[in-house]
Amino acid sequence: MKAVLGFGEVKELLKTDKGVRVILAAGAVLILLIAFGGIFTGSGSSGRSSKAAVSVSDIGKCERELEQRLADILGEIEGVGNVRVMVTLDTSEQTEYGKNADMLISVTAPAVRGVIVVCDGGDSITVKEKVVNAVSGVFGINTLHISVTR
Repeated sequence: MKAVLGFGEVKELLKTDKGVRVILAAGAVLILLIAFGGIFTGSGSSGRSSKAAVSVSDIGKCERELEQRLADILGEIEGVGNVRVMVTLDTSEQTEYGKNADMLISVTAPAVRGVIVVCDGGDSITVKEKVVNAVSGVFGINTLHISVTR
């Protein structure tokens, strides 16, 4: 069995075997996507950055909104009582545009860095566990980044 097919043999296979034709067409498309991928990802050499960060004031606003929503829901947990919450975000929201800033490619929400919860029931191990589990679950962060106290 030959490992390499000549042009004539490939041409004959394309005429007779529909499966081979589809595979080769898919391979050609893949090669084109790899070769011209920079056009679609904005990684061309236009000299402009393809990412734009949200301003610091927007980050603060986002943190305050998250804090309020989280405080409202944590206050519903039995034993929590009065609650205050502080949320810190690790990065700003990232918006990625195409090469000529004509097409939105993706928006990545800011990641939560840490949360502190001060509540009436913060000295109870049961309440602390409920709060830590709720915060960890809603933000998908490690419990080491959550502090609960009274």
